[in-house]
Order: sequence, then structure tokens, then C-alpha cells
Amino acid sequence: MQKKDFKIMVVDDEVDIAQGMAENLEVITGHSFDFFSDPYLALQAFKNKNYNLVLTDISMPNIDGFEVMKRMRARRPTTFFIVITAHKTIEMVTRSMRLGASYIFYKPVDLAELESAIETLVGRYLYWIGKIEELRGTE
Repeated sequence: MQKKDFKIMVVDDEVDIAQGMAENLEVITGHSFDFFSDPYLALQAFKNKNYNLVLTDISMPNIDGFEVMKRMRARRPTTFFIVITAHKTIEMVTRSMRLGASYIFYKPVDLAELESAIETLVGRYLYWIGKIEELRGTE
């Protein structure tokens, strides 16, 4: 698997944040990022493309990031999630954890720390893909 094969989505209702984060992280990490400012469009895209990682804001109109993660996890349980939020509460952390978030970052986000988290998740993904390929060779 190459970096471009690891598909990443950014969901934030603030267009400038979603687009800026996707563009900056694409340059920093070398991965391909798609961004969505409408969570419903993100859910639709998720159905049509095999995203490996979703970075999502929590506080969004009409449907929040918790619901986005819940619906995506139901469709594809192996997807990694990173929560990005401006709200520092125990409830935010515990709900994110229960829904399977691997990391939580508070705005404004330190891109170097976020890059490190992304690369850690890419490493985890490659580890499991390697195990699957190893087993395919023995069957």
C-alpha cells in the first residue's frame, strides 16, 4: 500500500477550517485528503469511497460529529476516527472514546501533533494489512 491509497476525510462545518486542514495536511503528510463542510455530504461520500480515517468536528448544525462517527462506524467498523473540537469537556472525551475515536484534538490544532497521530494510525493500518496478506499466503 502506498500513502495515496490511505484515504482520509475531514469533516467540519466551517469551510475554511475543513479545506485549510485538508490542504495543509496533504502537503505535510503526503496523503490524499477530501474535505466536507456538510456532514450529510460526508456520509454520502463515505458510502461511495473506502475511507480509512475520518477527522471530524463535533459541533455542527443538523447532525453532530458523534452521529457522523456512529453512522460511519456502523457501515465500516475498521475506520479510524480523530475528533477535532473546541469544547473541552469530560463528556466530549468519553463520548468520543465510546464511539471509537483514536485521538481527540482541541482547536486550534497543532498540525505537527496531528501529523504524528495520522502517521501512527497509518502504521496500525499497515500492520493489520500485513497480517491479512501474510495469512492469505498460507491459506
